[in-house]
Amino acid sequence: MRAVKIGIKGYRYVRSESEEKEIVHVELESRPKVCPRCGSSNVVGKGRYERRARHLDTFGRSSELRIATGRKQCRGCGKSFLPEMPGLRPWKRSTEPWRESIYRDHDDGICATRMAKTREVGSASVARIYGEFTSRKARERLSLECPLVLGIDEHRVHRGMPFATTFCDLKNHRIFDIVPGRSEGELRAFLSRLKGREKVRVVCIDLSNPYRRMVRTYFPRAKIVADRFHVMRIIIHHFMELARQIAPEIKNHRGFLSALRKRKDHLDARDHERLLKLFARYPALAPLYEKMHALRSLMSLKHQTKRACRPLAAALLELISELRQSAFAPLVTLAQTLQVWSEPLAAMWRFTKNNGITEGFHRKMKLIQRRAYGFKNFNNYRLRVIAQCG
Repeated sequence: MRAVKIGIKGYRYVRSESEEKEIVHVELESRPKVCPRCGSSNVVGKGRYERRARHLDTFGRSSELRIATGRKQCRGCGKSFLPEMPGLRPWKRSTEPWRESIYRDHDDGICATRMAKTREVGSASVARIYGEFTSRKARERLSLECPLVLGIDEHRVHRGMPFATTFCDLKNHRIFDIVPGRSEGELRAFLSRLKGREKVRVVCIDLSNPYRRMVRTYFPRAKIVADRFHVMRIIIHHFMELARQIAPEIKNHRGFLSALRKRKDHLDARDHERLLKLFARYPALAPLYEKMHALRSLMSLKHQTKRACRPLAAALLELISELRQSAFAPLVTLAQTLQVWSEPLAAMWRFTKNNGITEGFHRKMKLIQRRAYGFKNFNNYRLRVIAQCG
């Protein structure tokens, strides 16, 4: 007898036949000695039984397993049963390795119609198998504990459901779950049943007051860290709004706007020339440019120790005080925002994780939606996201 590996443990090879498809005859290595229902050892045979199941293709040809076993009967409870077969779920006509290959290929982008033709199955079967595997992954989320480092951000789905909230495992770079809605009322049921939420150490969010209240309520021991990308965007937004008020002509001039947004070490010769021309015409923009990039440089610092953060915190409070005393409304508004979020802003110096990971997954979610021409059912969308990003 030659040794043949079929990719599933628990079977003994008997023989094989080559017809239109490869037929492999196997038998179970071990037979049940107790009843799975009552646990009685008084089990007797009740006749032979052969189970057939579609298996992985062999050299471009489909293959079929023919498993020789026997039906058993328990004299204790009187019930008859079949022994458990490794790699083959009850009532299924295909093995788990073959079904997983369908799932993997479809997940890699091969359409259901093409797979149905090459695998000689119906396209509905491909969709059903893919749905079973993705549902299995989604059910695992119910038993998983909440990640220790969590990123929370919203994204737009479609007109019928404008927003959904993404919960991202920033430590392991994967999506933990997505939930429809973005308000505390819409997320309350999901957050209240999260396992291990009291163990969460860090939560990264944008400068959203509803999210901050939600984190303080449902993640009481977590340190709130502001997302660096959103902080930089708010700083640039307020300074550029004031720059447009001082110099209205730059409103539609991309060259001037781009030069003002760039740091000094990123400026090329053309940008230097544009800034010199702009500062000569509007001298008030020069100190504004210096102040904006001083604040950006302060907020860009990472990997700081607790001792190093003390002078940085003093410098941040001094900059906030200078902005608050300004006569310009955009800078006063910015100072108020920075003051309210001063603690999460200071936490950015210690914790380097940010929602850039989450934003990257949002980009992938958009590609998933486009490939499926949109999702009318949010649960189908959630399953697809967890399967490909979780």
